[in-house]
Amino acid sequence: MRLWINTLLRLFAGAYFVLTSMYCLLAFLPYTYYFLIKAPAYAWMPWFVQHQAGLYWVAGAAGLTAGWNLRDSWRTRSWRFLASVGGLVLAGIYLSLRPFLPALENSRAAYWWSLASLLPLVAASLWRSPESACSAANIGSGTDAIARKPSELRSAQRSMAAVPALNPSSLLFPYSTTVLIACVVSAIYVAGARLRIYTQARTLSFSAADGEFAAWSLISHIVLALAVVTIVNLVTALALKTSKPGAVRRAVNGALVFGALWWVLYHFLAGAMSFSGWLAHLYAASLGLTLTLWGFWLVLPFFERSRPTQPSTVAFGTWTVLGFACSVAVAFPYIVGDADWSDFLQSTVTLMLWIVVSACVMRLRLRRAHYSTVAMLSAVLLSAFLYKGLQATEIFWSQPLGATDDEISLTLEAYGGHDNSFQLAHHILGNSRHEVCGDLCRILRDNTNIRDAQVRNGIQLVDQLTPTKSNRPNIFVFVIDSMRPDYLGAYNPRVDYTPNLDAFARDSIVLHNVYSQYAGTSLSEPAIWAGATLLHAHYPQPFSKLNSLDRMLHTDRYRMLVSADEVLTAILPVNDDLVKLDTDKKLWNQLELGSTLRQAETMLSAEQNSDRPVFLYTQPKNVHQFAHNDVPSPTSQHWPERPGLNTRITYEVHWVDSCLGQFFSYLKQRGMYDNSIIIVTSDHGDATGEFGRRSHSNSIWPEVMHVPLIIHLPPALRQGVVYDDKRLATLTDITPTLFYLLGHEPIRNNALYGRPLFATSQEELDSYPRRDLLLASDLHAVYGILTADGRYLYTTYDSPAQSHLFDLASDPNAQHDILTPALKQRYDEEIIEHLQAIGDYYGYKPGVGSLLASTAR
Repeated sequence: MRLWINTLLRLFAGAYFVLTSMYCLLAFLPYTYYFLIKAPAYAWMPWFVQHQAGLYWVAGAAGLTAGWNLRDSWRTRSWRFLASVGGLVLAGIYLSLRPFLPALENSRAAYWWSLASLLPLVAASLWRSPESACSAANIGSGTDAIARKPSELRSAQRSMAAVPALNPSSLLFPYSTTVLIACVVSAIYVAGARLRIYTQARTLSFSAADGEFAAWSLISHIVLALAVVTIVNLVTALALKTSKPGAVRRAVNGALVFGALWWVLYHFLAGAMSFSGWLAHLYAASLGLTLTLWGFWLVLPFFERSRPTQPSTVAFGTWTVLGFACSVAVAFPYIVGDADWSDFLQSTVTLMLWIVVSACVMRLRLRRAHYSTVAMLSAVLLSAFLYKGLQATEIFWSQPLGATDDEISLTLEAYGGHDNSFQLAHHILGNSRHEVCGDLCRILRDNTNIRDAQVRNGIQLVDQLTPTKSNRPNIFVFVIDSMRPDYLGAYNPRVDYTPNLDAFARDSIVLHNVYSQYAGTSLSEPAIWAGATLLHAHYPQPFSKLNSLDRMLHTDRYRMLVSADEVLTAILPVNDDLVKLDTDKKLWNQLELGSTLRQAETMLSAEQNSDRPVFLYTQPKNVHQFAHNDVPSPTSQHWPERPGLNTRITYEVHWVDSCLGQFFSYLKQRGMYDNSIIIVTSDHGDATGEFGRRSHSNSIWPEVMHVPLIIHLPPALRQGVVYDDKRLATLTDITPTLFYLLGHEPIRNNALYGRPLFATSQEELDSYPRRDLLLASDLHAVYGILTADGRYLYTTYDSPAQSHLFDLASDPNAQHDILTPALKQRYDEEIIEHLQAIGDYYGYKPGVGSLLASTAR
């Protein structure tokens, strides 16, 4: 019992310091600073910050209690004990007087705090109790004995009597058990993948492709397991030839674990957060070292335990743990959902489950093995040869997965979206789609998440902005976060749950070829207000020079009602003349359309006699994957499933439809509907797993970038304009369109500016040429080109470096890559030209951009 209590104390202490470190790193990175620190999505985050000092005292006490035998520590090494307690107390006093988490800014100080927060855990892991250190170094090896006190020697002798002496036959892992472990893990995750596919498609049909997936999963797991066990066995064999086998074995295994963690963490930071370079390497290495030492601190006491346990008890406990691990493997994808970092979270849990399942199977199947070095090397080389041979001939025996190697690779990646264990093994074996990136990746990263960006030139959509002389209609803009067009009846005839929006669409203009230029809210929403392509920064300052919509609304004296979401709170002036809605919401993912519109109706009803038109802007999170509100659940409402559509999203879109229907009725009762411009759109879409792809923000796919746009115009305005509902459009066209409709024209024809979607003549509409669109992730260095006719979609990623080209005319779901080296070079050059044009306009030069822009002002 004491061992388990101490383990829980170590877990709590370590979790506190690791979490503090990660929180500081999130403050250092611009994107996460705005969307996890300044506007947290989880209630525990502000609570954690508020109670930093108190939690530190609890964590310090837990680590001290678990890591030290106080009686022996005081008697044998009082200087270390006093130093540890003194250091903890001094740090606690400092944090109590000046806690640093509440005052964190997006600066280098946050980075250094992220490293400093790991030091207490490193110290606790290294400064283990004297008796624990002795037993860890010496038990099980008579050649490692050192002078100890009589009580320690008696304890060690009892332990040595219970643990057999080290020898090759008792320490090498048998390959038969290794293959069994691979089969068990593969079977668990294949079953989980089939369950996920069934919950989406509601069919249990099996095809030849399903057999191929199962075969590839089994083969990949076996090859990887053989390679890992061979490395562990070689380390053991090497250690047994030394005078201190236990210490050597732990040191080499620790170094391997540390190196693997460093590599994985760095690539996660580069791929998920676009954080690379020596600072990223330093943090990845520091966290990797901390996690390695913490892991040994947690695990070694179990190996030092000498009291024997009944075999029946061991078997029951092991089967219980194995069953629990299998349940977690199947359930965790549903638990984590479609979060932006779900792949990383799932991979982390998968790796932990590999370890747990391996330990359970080996415990249940106690076998001894002895192999020569030549035999071990031969086993891994033979398995690698067979694996590569199967890959080289996959075009012949994997035809159900595709007609070309590229198609087979894409199909396996899509399957990996359902089977994370296969995906992880597949990538570790070197099969992730990647290429040499070089200068392209450097340029992409230099122009992504720009820190402290200062703009030289603002945005001027018209030559001179003066109060309009035309009629000022009310303007209502509804940006439904993450809503895809195929979930609306106006775009998908199979949809039967959006009657109000369908009626609204019949009374409005439905644009069918609209894209967001950014894969997430943090850049998409500012681009709507700017009416132009922006620097990839959170956020360029002063943003007032870029905020075209805000300037127009003040010029034309609109009463502004704005939902205070996480983006507008950052980009609108604090003293702006507007009414903020949803100020009662503490977290950005609590913004809910029904609540917002009830507040808006109260405000509108209270100002019935005002001569100023109304502008309402809201971006509710009902459909967002992180939505957290009081809306009843689909299950409680007995919401039926629709084949091919995500049940949660269909329900949330239906709820939005009901809220908008009620608000449109309110506007009609007030006589405001016919005199209003009403826009319903979304800032981006979402990948929900139907093609093995999930979430948004970190990837560019048609389902992420394609958005709805429905615009209702007052009858007088609509009669006087022409439009093309099939022409390629983007969200940055919304503000120039409002400028045009209110008589602020002509809109400047600038490559970075949006264009009006309406004009008084077809000739004027055609004077704004269609251009290729630059697409971007809002999180890291992922860019794309959508050609002016909307046919071809090119995407390129920096980590892992990979590029794709899809013909959306014949492949609307982007499942068949047609990229050639010549086309890659062409589109890479076009992306670089776009980025250079953006940098030149705003006065940004990589490396010296901020200084140059600030002096130019």
